[in-house]
Amino acid sequence: MTDTTELSPRERISIAIARELNDSTTVLTGAASAVPLAACLLAQATHAPNLTILGAGVYINPRRLVPEFTAGWDCKPVAIGDMTDVFAITELGIDVMFYGGMQIDRYGCVNLHWVRTPSGRLRGPGLANTALGHTARSTILYTERHDRRTLVEQVDFASVVGHRHRGRSRAELGLPNEGPKALFTPDLLLRPGSDGTLTPDQALHRLDWDDVRQRTGWPLPGTPPETFIPTAGEIALLRGSIDPGGLLSGGL
Repeated sequence: MTDTTELSPRERISIAIARELNDSTTVLTGAASAVPLAACLLAQATHAPNLTILGAGVYINPRRLVPEFTAGWDCKPVAIGDMTDVFAITELGIDVMFYGGMQIDRYGCVNLHWVRTPSGRLRGPGLANTALGHTARSTILYTERHDRRTLVEQVDFASVVGHRHRGRSRAELGLPNEGPKALFTPDLLLRPGSDGTLTPDQALHRLDWDDVRQRTGWPLPGTPPETFIPTAGEIALLRGSIDPGGLLSGGL
């Protein structure tokens, strides 16, 4: 058994997400996506060799982990497309779209646009690809913070709709895809329950459960879920092959 306390939060999330990805599928990450990119590369190296990665939509199958898909960081892709290619691939069908957000609520709605603050609205990044949350077959949500500011009862603005919004289900809202299949935080893997509420499925490390419940913006069960255990092989691949520079543990 591997002690998960030896892993950084980003390493734990990356390994957990990797297990969520299936072979022969197409996934799309955002621009600042070191964690999902690491997860995709790990999945390719283990159980999903035919996984296709679209880094920021245009970098096809990157072969190097980078902090973000911007000038100055060479991700060594197999090919580079343009936005025309992104839209063409979208029409063919993307299996999984990754999202983080300023806020994520109990039903998996994601806020990328603005939040209320005592001094007024604080603008977020907004994104041109929010539509992919409603056209990709499913989405995977992740956040590197587990606190009440991020994990809220209801988002201030729904950039991407989860399993329910303002009392209506995805079906009632006319959204045909599966919506969010999982939410990963530094502490938990959560999955939608029967009513769409994101419910703990696994603890990503040993937890003070009362503390985690206090840091979550909606009610959680009284007892923690089972603990996720990464394998020694997953850790060795992640650190030795995918992230030898320690980007996920604080290096570059």
